[in-house]
Formats: sequence, structure tokens, C-alpha cells
Amino acid sequence: MTGHGVKLGQENNEILKRGILTMPAPKGLPEPSRLTVGRGEPGPRRILRAAEEAGICDEFRGMPLRELLESLAESKPQVLVARCFDDDPFACASQAVLREMPDKVADGLALAAKACGVPKTRIAAASRKELRIYKSHGIPQPAVAAGDSTPADFFLLRRLSRGGETAAFIGAQACAALSDAIRLGEPQSHTVVTVSGDAVGKRANVRVRIGTHLSALLEFCQAPSRAGFICIGPALTGRAVRSRGIPISATTRCVTVMKKAPKQSTFACVRCGRCEKVCPVGIIPWLVHRELEANTPEPLLLFHVDNCIGCRVCSAVCPSGIHLEEEVRSAARMKGGHDA
Repeated sequence: MTGHGVKLGQENNEILKRGILTMPAPKGLPEPSRLTVGRGEPGPRRILRAAEEAGICDEFRGMPLRELLESLAESKPQVLVARCFDDDPFACASQAVLREMPDKVADGLALAAKACGVPKTRIAAASRKELRIYKSHGIPQPAVAAGDSTPADFFLLRRLSRGGETAAFIGAQACAALSDAIRLGEPQSHTVVTVSGDAVGKRANVRVRIGTHLSALLEFCQAPSRAGFICIGPALTGRAVRSRGIPISATTRCVTVMKKAPKQSTFACVRCGRCEKVCPVGIIPWLVHRELEANTPEPLLLFHVDNCIGCRVCSAVCPSGIHLEEEVRSAARMKGGHDA
């Protein structure tokens, strides 16, 4: 969605300063049923059951939390990390959740780790500033800053694994929802969405009822009834939509509304090397592009294409507007690889 050659970084200080706004629930949405809260400290089975009954979904993976926790119990990582950053130039919902409910995020993370038998936990804040804000609350849960490199989730996992420990992520909102389910008997009925873009009158993080139509959310944020471009999801991997009748789900982390659609002009590769510098797995996208342009590409020059993680950073920084990530995946298929 973002224009090519963009500077990847957070542009959300003003949004974070406003805090999380709560949107009134639209009429017609059924009231969620409360859960039965058991007595005493819950064990793994009760935590898993509560995650399922509460309908909790991990906002990053898009899968039910119970399924995620059961899969982690099988893969057995040594560290479970609450992902409290969005790694996106437009979204900051995860940061806002950690700022406003750090106790719930930490509690839910501990419950999730208990459910899947992971011995260690970490809170992953977006930056050193967010890390200081978190630590100011005096919560004993260990924490780490994700850093500025994109994709931050990839680099953070690699950094955590240098000590020989494997790590896995769980979303900040999923953690907070699990805490509410166990401690208060509340299902996951709301989600926090970043609504941003140059066509939005009230850019904000909004707590909105799941099932609310996109049109109602945009009206709450003073977006025009007609806009040039609407994107749901992260700037690099989100999807453009035309219908405003789409319901908000637990995985709707960001909505960006622009006055005009981003230009998609494509020019010849200038061999600037930006794509090579930002690739986290050592692929040389400009070289892949050159080989694919040839009538007989040399497979031996398609270095590491099977390792592509689909972050699309190469495409975002390309000043020529070339869809390099698509070409890398095409090269992987040519070598007998498959989509990540």
C-alpha cells in the first residue's frame, strides 16, 4: 500500500498521545455472553478452555488463541513473547494497548505461557521509549525493545535466539483478552484499531466492538464518505477495499484512508542496492529481477530466494516501483521452492 521508497518508521506520536478512544457499540449488535469464572489460580486446561469460550483470536496470526497455544505446547519454545509493536508506519494499536493496560498484557502473557508450558516470558515493546514507559509501572515481567529495523519481529526473534533459546510471539491484545476472560469472565468483544491516513479527520486508536461495520468506524473517525483509497491491515501487506460494509474483526489492527490512491508507476531498475541492504535473509532482489528479465535466468544466481519471509520491505524501498517481493517468490517457485 505504501509508496515506493518510503522511510519505514513510526509516525504515530500524536495518535499515541490521545490515548485509546472508545467507540459506542452500534445498535443491533448482540451483547456478548459472560463466562463462568472458576475459583483459585487456573491450570493449563482451564486457561485453554477459557481462551476458546471467550472466542479469543491472536491479532497477528489470525488464528484462535487456543489453537495457537496448543501448537506452542507441541513446538516447545523456551520464551513466549508478547508482541506489543506493529512494525508499521501507520499502525500503533499494540503500543497503545501496552501503554494503557500493561498489567493485563503481562498477566495474560503469564497465563498463556502456563497453558502451553513455556518457562520464560518477555514483553516486547516497540522502542526504548516504550520500554521505559512500561518499566515505569513497576511490573516484574521482563521486557525488551523490538528496535527500529524492519521487519522488527524477525530481527527480535533472531536476537533472542542468539543465546540458544527459541522464542515465539503472541499478540498484546490476545494477552489482554485472556486476562479478562480468566479474571473477569469477559469474552473478547472489542479490539483496538489504528485509524489513520490523510483523509481521516480524527486519527486515533479506537476501541471498537467486533462486528462493527467499517463504515461506522470511519464515520466515528470523521473520514469522508468518499475517499480515494482505503486499506485494511499493515501498510506493507494490507489489502485495498472498496466496500464499507466489511465487519471489524479481532485481526483488524489498522485502517488507512487516503485522499488519493498511491501511484503505482514502475520504472527500470537502477541497481541502487536498497533492496539488498534491507533484506533480512540475504536475498539480492535486484539481481533476481535482472535474472528474471533475461530469457534464460541462471538458477545459481537466485541466491536464498527460498528463504523469503514475505515482509515486502524490498518492494517498499524500491525507488523504481518494482514489485520485487513477487519476483522473488516467482524465482523461488522456479527453483522448486514454495511460498512462505
